[in-house]
Amino acid sequence: MNEAAPRRTAPSAPRDLGEAPRLSLAFVLGVSAAAALLAAVFFVTGPRAVIYDSYHYDQLSRIVASEGLGGFQSRVRTYGYPLFLAAVRGFRDLAPETGHALAAAAQVLLHLAASLCAAVAAGGVFRDRRASSAVFAAAALDPILLLRATEMLSDSPSASFAGLAVFLSLPRGPRPAHRAFGAFLCAGAAAALRPATIVLLPALALVWIIRARRYREALAASLAAGLLAVVLPLAPEAVSNARAYDRWTPLVVEGLYRDQAVWGTGMLKYGTSLVPGRSPQIVYANPFLPGGGLPAALARDRPVAYAKTLAAHLFGMFDQDFPYTYVENLRPPARWPLSLLNYAFLFLALAGLGLGLARVSAPADSILYFEAALLSGGALIAIYLPVAVESRFSVPLYLLLTPAAVHAVLWLSRRRSGTIVASAIAAGGFVAACVQLSRWMTTLIR
Repeated sequence: MNEAAPRRTAPSAPRDLGEAPRLSLAFVLGVSAAAALLAAVFFVTGPRAVIYDSYHYDQLSRIVASEGLGGFQSRVRTYGYPLFLAAVRGFRDLAPETGHALAAAAQVLLHLAASLCAAVAAGGVFRDRRASSAVFAAAALDPILLLRATEMLSDSPSASFAGLAVFLSLPRGPRPAHRAFGAFLCAGAAAALRPATIVLLPALALVWIIRARRYREALAASLAAGLLAVVLPLAPEAVSNARAYDRWTPLVVEGLYRDQAVWGTGMLKYGTSLVPGRSPQIVYANPFLPGGGLPAALARDRPVAYAKTLAAHLFGMFDQDFPYTYVENLRPPARWPLSLLNYAFLFLALAGLGLGLARVSAPADSILYFEAALLSGGALIAIYLPVAVESRFSVPLYLLLTPAAVHAVLWLSRRRSGTIVASAIAAGGFVAACVQLSRWMTTLIR
């Protein structure tokens, strides 16, 4: 017997956060405790040294702690993460290792808060308590997100604020301008922590334009509130750059993106090694464009080779072949367990995103989520795609795509066995292809 065609519901307004299915306090505390324990294991077993980018952030945070933001100036770093580090230390002069531990604890807490926000928003738009519980558990216990949260780098807190910005934009409440203020304030904070996240702002503006048209909200008030909210976290960097370098910009003064894009043509991926006796640079050499070159010229003269390079960048950005940013072992025992779990998640996330955008078994309330995930995720991928990518660049996407992965699982739970078997076969093929691509990229390490 053929399966019944999925029902399409008429558009309706999503529920407010307060009307979403409530999570059990015991469940939230239990999952949070498990996530904290897992993060502690990752922290203890991972690299503890404060070096390279972590060292620079540590030094800048000491300046902020002792002199305030007025003493901060850097051509290549924004003030956001140094201020975050100084704040979690209580603006005290502590040993770098102690600062690292406090930063990790604060980042795990921020990650749990973002996961809870995602869960509550998902429960509201999907109208399903199972979705809310599953999203919180999947996001809070995501090993990739927890691994990054233990590192003294800006990726994790920036990803948490990016997730908060998107998920705060979904539920409809009586005062959308207030919600827009909170969402754009988080987006601005994400950009202050990590400048590349600035691309989230136009994507988020499009989300608010879409929801205003769909739910007949006052767009001007929401965007005005959003603009004011963005100015608050970005203004200190602009003032610092104007005072120190005579440049009114909320981003870094040094033009690094062009150089990163040039380097990106000569490599498929980049990493940092702490392995004794070898260079700190882990370069995945590009076999399509040996030697690299200017991106614009290569896109014009060798479009196929450059397209292959960008495709490899996309895969490399999501391929978590090394658990930590600073690599202590070129053959980590956790590689394949982590990778297989990662590939399975990516398959479910892509399947769920496709189902949602096609409105297959997706409540009308949830469509805005899938559109927001596509717009914000697409913007983040686009900004990183041309450069010398690292696995950590994809961190914001994991939180954003968790509700899509949960949607795919819930959809499968309501299908007949034939659909489940076919999906399992497709998932196996996807995972197998990813394994082969990852193994191939490993052979390119120089």
